[in-house]
Amino acid sequence: MAHTVLLAVDGTPSADRAVELLASYMGERSELKIVATNVQTRPIAIWPEAAIDARAIEEALLARGREIAEKAVSRLRSAGLRAEAAVRLGFVAEGILREAEIRSARWVVMGTRGHGALGGYAIGSVALRVTHASAIPVCLVRAESGLPSRLGRATRAMLAVDGSEVALRAAGALVQWRSWLGELDVQIVHVQEPLTYLETVLPPHDDVIRQWSGRAGDEATRAVRELLAGENIRSDLHLAVGDPANEIVHLASDTGCELLVMGTRGLGAAHHALVGSVALKAAAHAAVPVVLVR
Repeated sequence: MAHTVLLAVDGTPSADRAVELLASYMGERSELKIVATNVQTRPIAIWPEAAIDARAIEEALLARGREIAEKAVSRLRSAGLRAEAAVRLGFVAEGILREAEIRSARWVVMGTRGHGALGGYAIGSVALRVTHASAIPVCLVRAESGLPSRLGRATRAMLAVDGSEVALRAAGALVQWRSWLGELDVQIVHVQEPLTYLETVLPPHDDVIRQWSGRAGDEATRAVRELLAGENIRSDLHLAVGDPANEIVHLASDTGCELLVMGTRGLGAAHHALVGSVALKAAAHAAVPVVLVR
């Protein structure tokens, strides 16, 4: 059975890179069905006049949307993939989510400019809004993102784990994607916040702190490690201390990972704009595509 992927395109460099991510797929072509979707925003006439032909404007918008979507479809078909175009009018994020629901899509793939959580919220980032509202995983691709070299045959993925149910769901999703991602090599990472000043100068001593840190990492990642081992998926564990988003991004690069998978609680754009999100911060700076799972 084919997996339907909703590919959101808007003609930007980041969206073009998302197209290339799918065009590089090396697995069984029958595993994927791609719907290249463009959503055009209807203009709002504050002072409507008889001289304004709303239908003509909408037709022009739809024509522009078809041009963008068909360009993506042409590229995907040239790569031997099944693809079709869909063009809609309305609010962009809502249109993408609605099309994904109608098509029973398994993934949303889209570009992001990578402004970060605060910048994305301030400018009304479509990617940010889709990520928080989507019931299915969202793969964010930056214009600068490196692409997996053997997507569909073998994929080395970094899986960020914090001991939460959300992280375990992300691991479960990764297992389910094995049929079309190819052979998986999973690098598990658990990052702890650095010690406070008082914690560094007061007992316990360093050897106790290291023992505690390792034990905490072991406990936080045990369920995920057992899940992957039960599915015969190769994995390695990395424990780090520092800013979680920065450590995850750096480790993904240092270990040669080609995909970063993270859970996100999807509490809403305003929440993350105010307090920051590890997942969104990592997505804004990672050198590879990032898949966020609620």
